[in-house]
Amino acid sequence: MFQRQFLSMVAHHRDHPAVIDSHGTSSTYGDLLQAIDLLRARLQAAGLREGDVVATQLGNSTGYVALLFAMASLGLVHCPINLASSAEHRAMRLTQVGATVLVNERGIVPDGIDVPGFALHSSIPVNQEAPAWQERTGLMRMQETSGSTGTPKLALWRQDRLFREILHWVECAGLDDSARYLNIHTLDGGHAVDLHVFPALLTGATLYLGEASRIEDTLRTLDEQRISVMSALPSQYLALAQAAQRLGTRLPALTRPFCGGAYLDDQVVLEAERDLGIHIKRIYGSTEFGMILANFAPGLQVNCGMRAVGDVEVTLAVLDPAQPEVGEIVARSAHRGSGYFPLPANPVEDDAYPTGDVARRLDDGSLMPLGRTNDALLTAQGTQFTPALEGRLAQSLVLERVVVLVDEQDRRRAHVVLQASPVIAAQKRSTLVMLLERLGVAAGIAAIERIPLTPTGKPDRMRLRMLLGTRHTGMESIIHLKDLT
Repeated sequence: MFQRQFLSMVAHHRDHPAVIDSHGTSSTYGDLLQAIDLLRARLQAAGLREGDVVATQLGNSTGYVALLFAMASLGLVHCPINLASSAEHRAMRLTQVGATVLVNERGIVPDGIDVPGFALHSSIPVNQEAPAWQERTGLMRMQETSGSTGTPKLALWRQDRLFREILHWVECAGLDDSARYLNIHTLDGGHAVDLHVFPALLTGATLYLGEASRIEDTLRTLDEQRISVMSALPSQYLALAQAAQRLGTRLPALTRPFCGGAYLDDQVVLEAERDLGIHIKRIYGSTEFGMILANFAPGLQVNCGMRAVGDVEVTLAVLDPAQPEVGEIVARSAHRGSGYFPLPANPVEDDAYPTGDVARRLDDGSLMPLGRTNDALLTAQGTQFTPALEGRLAQSLVLERVVVLVDEQDRRRAHVVLQASPVIAAQKRSTLVMLLERLGVAAGIAAIERIPLTPTGKPDRMRLRMLLGTRHTGMESIIHLKDLT
């Protein structure tokens, strides 16, 4: 599977740059193979065997990339734990999955953790050769979902199905060894690994590692290294567009700027075209399933939808007979994930997958995602979905980020959370009240200096709900929140 394909790339591209980290250090395909084999030998010497669960808590690095391939080649099951996770969350996850080891930079395990540590890098020589490369098809990954449906779950992937999913995406997106990828996401997530790491290194391309928070560095890398493939969130494209407007940077080489999620506002597409000179390509998928919809058209993608990727089958489950063009996206594929932890005896891998996201079928037959089913807000003007509402409010208020939290007990009510200081929030209140009244939205107003984000860069709605608690006001006052984590 992964190992056979990677070895084929090494045979054809041994001296070609494989990974270039955020410090500019370059590793060829030959270098990366050496790093993988060393890790394979060390993991084997530590007593790890096929089916063992390896938890990781690591930052992005070439070593982490090598570890991903080493674990896959040995049939180990990867369970990433984000560096930002609390000690309680880490302890819970290690116990839940029965981790055999915890891999971090130094191999030192925090107090209270009854799991052996394993250092990503070690100067201690290994008196054991790397085991023979073998085909593996078993469970490969336990990965946290973003938590958009509530408490984060662990999405499961078998190696054979993930391998087929990666190659299916590569073929549909027209990717080859000439591509230059930039990944700015944590390697703990599917966004990073499945859209950047594996597509790049299984096709002989070059992968650059960056950091989402370093906007100008990212823009410089995109420009100077002539990056051609990157997937980012709408907010990240907006930040890059603002930086490009200041610096006068254009990105003609970025021909595949993918942007995923349940909703992408046309304004993001327009600003990216105006300030970066790029045409964002819409994609939609999930940690649990893989890629579902995409639009690979070369032009400016505004007021348009997406179509099923390759052999993925997609239908709409109509929610209201009066609106047959609107429904929940339901997908089916021969290369989707294996459900959620724990792995059942008979996984329902080939069953239809209700995504929880709502879309509208346009006149040309394409689908335009509107938001999640639990994003539906009942207003005087009918049902509205919070992603679109958030985009309109942020644009009208000239704020970087606005989050709308629908009341889970009464979908006629919501809280609008502004990312703003108390002074700025007070200045924006009257305009916001006017906008909400015009839309027929009954909402309380809250403000916070910095809206907390999940490890994947999305607003942490669950954290915001916890900060709000049971407080609810009308629009005449503002609740000021403080996130002390």
